[in-house]
Amino acid sequence: MTTGTSERQDLHQAVDTLSESAVGKLANYIDFPRYEERMEELEEAEDIAYIEAHEDDPIVPFDLKDFDAE
Repeated sequence: MTTGTSERQDLHQAVDTLSESAVGKLANYIDFPRYEERMEELEEAEDIAYIEAHEDDPIVPFDLKDFDAE
């Protein structure tokens, strides 16, 4: 059994012992990590789409020393 599976089973057992009101509160906490994961997926897809749309754009070389603080 993997650690992830063991952790999931432990969480299931812990949730099963909670009252209905506590389960309701827990659902709100669970929504946030799910939201974060979805936003990361969307941002990654957006980045990939941008790169693909601009892959034929010419590259403009620049000298890094022009950007050094004096």
